[in-house]
Amino acid sequence: MLAAERHSKILEQLKAEQSVTVSQLSLALDVSEVTIRKDLIKLENDGLLTRIHGGATITNFLPLERSFTEKLEERSEEKQAIAHQALSHIQPGDTVILGAGTTMMELAKLLRGLNDLTVVTNAVNIAMELNSQGKHHVILIGGEMRHKSFALVGSVAADNLRGLSVFKCFIGADGVHPENGLTTLNLAEAQINQVMMERARKVYVLADHSKFGETHLAKFAGLSDVDRIITDAAAQHLISKYAELGINLELASLQGVSR
Repeated sequence: MLAAERHSKILEQLKAEQSVTVSQLSLALDVSEVTIRKDLIKLENDGLLTRIHGGATITNFLPLERSFTEKLEERSEEKQAIAHQALSHIQPGDTVILGAGTTMMELAKLLRGLNDLTVVTNAVNIAMELNSQGKHHVILIGGEMRHKSFALVGSVAADNLRGLSVFKCFIGADGVHPENGLTTLNLAEAQINQVMMERARKVYVLADHSKFGETHLAKFAGLSDVDRIITDAAAQHLISKYAELGINLELASLQGVSR
């Protein structure tokens, strides 16, 4: 096994377990503990992990938040598939909350096929998309706009949300972790996500497979706080693990998604 392949597998295991031991890695990768120690030194020098006695732990760093436009083309087929699956949980006449984000925008586009929805959102771009459809009652909650995500946040947004009640909430997450729950890169958005969830009877999280195992700055919910997590088929191997935790993962098929 080449060093680069070993490094990738070490980081994958760290991402899943948060910490690993030298002996554990040596056994899993079928190489000597001396080789593993050299690998850990290299990865620590690259800023990808922190060595501890007998092993390593994941480096506690804050990744840079990318803009909505930068995220738009990433895993676009998976996001479209997830949005199509989420659409099956919305009926004409429903009252729903849509959070901010690229997957939520894909869902908003699909609402053109339904009639008479009441949609509450904190995302300016999603409100504009829904308004252009001319078929729904759209409530934009107000607040301070974040330029990276077009999300409205802050005390005004939170107070306005607390005066509303809806049946279903559809929300995204930057991280989905079995122990650390649902997290996002921005504290202000995490606070609004919490209020959105509080104001809904049912909560659906829309997250592609790359979000699983990730933990970011601000936690806004535990996994048990949501009714369903909708993801893409690449997360199929996680179904039994999350089922043991009482979490319902629903997989979206790429079949029929435009390429």
